[in-house]
Amino acid sequence: MRETLICTGRLGDHPYRFPETGVLVYSYEEICYYLSQHMICYLHSLPDEELLLFMKEELGLEKLAKSLSKLNNPERDQMKYFAALFREGSYFHEEEIREILDEYRSLKNAPTHLQLKMMGDLMMENRRASAAIDYYDKALACPEISDKEAGELCHNMGAARMRLFRFQDAGLDFLKAYQKLEEEKSLFYYYMSVCFLEGEEKADEEIRSLEVPDILLESFRPKRQMFLEEFRHSDLSGACRRLQFMAGSGREEEARIKREKQVRTMQRRFRSELIRA
Repeated sequence: MRETLICTGRLGDHPYRFPETGVLVYSYEEICYYLSQHMICYLHSLPDEELLLFMKEELGLEKLAKSLSKLNNPERDQMKYFAALFREGSYFHEEEIREILDEYRSLKNAPTHLQLKMMGDLMMENRRASAAIDYYDKALACPEISDKEAGELCHNMGAARMRLFRFQDAGLDFLKAYQKLEEEKSLFYYYMSVCFLEGEEKADEEIRSLEVPDILLESFRPKRQMFLEEFRHSDLSGACRRLQFMAGSGREEEARIKREKQVRTMQRRFRSELIRA
């Protein structure tokens, strides 16, 4: 965990890994802090039995683990479960516990598409882009979603697909986001996705076809240069150039195979398990 926490209790010799994010914890205080920041993950479930085993065997919290094991019905005992967990030690004051539980109640009452978006955003924060795409897809399928919310989801979907180097799909997402939101950032990322795929001239042409002011396109160019400069100095840039050369020299099939392998490698790097191809 990135934050520094003061742990007054026992530290486990072997950490517990939260499966949703891959975060490791070694203490009761870290468990409390993590759960308070990730309540969105437990709107329809509870932490698994492995967490109770960790508390019992690694932290010596046998009484707490036994109490929580009686409250493991996610349909009935979620609030009681978290209240019992947070009140066991002195990490949170009572007022803080009430605030956390109030926020949890608000999350449970939020529309489904907002819950799914928050889960997708959380997956992105934890470098699990493919899992984020799955949540964004489900959110976009919700009937009650507004155009503005759909635009925000499309933008985030595009960001997730760019992280997996699916530039063509990402470009379509950013274009949809721009059409719904008319926000410059979505248009810029659409522009950059075309740059990566087809070059700067084609990207300029695409932006002009949308009949946006020339001054906006001009403002993209210095940002494009900074973006591309960072990209050119990355390992990925060299790999992409080799694939482009391979495809342009009559080795399209070999380039395609290597490209698919590259994407799979990056997918494994960004998430702990394959959720969606």
